[in-house]
Amino acid sequence: MTTAPVSPVFHVIDPAVLLEAAAGSQEVALLLSHTYIDSAPATYARLQQGLQQADFSAIASQCHALKGMTMLIGAQELTTLLQQMEHAARQQQRLAPAEQRLPVLYQAVFDEMQLSIAHSSTGSTP
Repeated sequence: MTTAPVSPVFHVIDPAVLLEAAAGSQEVALLLSHTYIDSAPATYARLQQGLQQADFSAIASQCHALKGMTMLIGAQELTTLLQQMEHAARQQQRLAPAEQRLPVLYQAVFDEMQLSIAHSSTGSTP
């Protein structure tokens, strides 16, 4: 008896948003997923460095860059958090609760993106 692969349940990303951005092309969605996995860590590291140095300009620019990536993959909660942090940084302010939530949420999004890629490699929707 053969069973169909079970689709993973996503909590912090929405693969349908990415698929829509890819005009329904699973191949393009997979390429964009890999681009996120390849690009997001460096942007996140620069954001963390900006936070450590209290560099408002770096915080704002890296939040903006990462926000664009997270919006594309349907990571709504992380996108909103980054938007709030970017806005605060542009006002020369910090958002401690958002900064505390950021590492956990970023990692959850990254993990789900990896799961999405692994799942799409089995021939299912990203």
